[in-house]
Amino acid sequence: MKITTLLFFLSLYQLCGAQVPDLTNWKIDTLPTGDRIYTANHSPDNWIFSKSGEKWEVVKNDFKRENGDSLPFPPDFIAKNLKEIRGNRYVKKTADGFLVGLNKGEFGGGLYFIKPDGLDGYEIARYLNIRTIFEYKSKYFAIEGLAHLGSERGQILEIFKSDTVWKYTSLTHLIEAPALITDYNNEKVIVTSQYLLKFGSEFTVSEILKSPLYWGVLYPSSILINNADIYLAMRKGVLKIKAFDTNPAYEWYTPK
Repeated sequence: MKITTLLFFLSLYQLCGAQVPDLTNWKIDTLPTGDRIYTANHSPDNWIFSKSGEKWEVVKNDFKRENGDSLPFPPDFIAKNLKEIRGNRYVKKTADGFLVGLNKGEFGGGLYFIKPDGLDGYEIARYLNIRTIFEYKSKYFAIEGLAHLGSERGQILEIFKSDTVWKYTSLTHLIEAPALITDYNNEKVIVTSQYLLKFGSEFTVSEILKSPLYWGVLYPSSILINNADIYLAMRKGVLKIKAFDTNPAYEWYTPK
């Protein structure tokens, strides 16, 4: 084999392996299905993936109040001038400012636009539980929804500009409340309370799988995909689904 070919495959391996969390100090445990899900739900451990150098580590969830892009304003400025967007929020920078989605659980949420100086903006919609705002195929979207007291709702919103004003429309409804979204083969994978869904280039949603584990009660916090395997960090442990898009097999990891 030529040295250039060897280097190519080595770099390809390193690229693909970059999405594997370090589970050296973890063990394969029994999948928390049935009554075991309630024990897992009461665990004090909440996990998240965090990149350290070239390695993805599993660390305690720090429950950041702001995710996505950063607002370039200090906390006291937000407290004084942007009281409406205090709390758990997701920020997406645009060419003309910031789209800000709020998620306050059963207490509501909202969608806002803030101009670059932070002194001007407006409410696009209220009562929306925005989980993530993302750009796909040169369009802006958000996953929105809530699971509460046994009921669930979820949808994908398209956020667009019309007559210089940002607006939104409901693009499609989801089978459950969404939790996470990530890239996969030029498409998007959406994690709901028990399903993996695919959002494709035609802007339609299809089902990948329904898990035997109702992970919604374990609050999935982050997601990694390595080739055909997917990893979900959540309360109590880390779930690995091998060949999730074709022939899924489940492994549940907890600390040794």
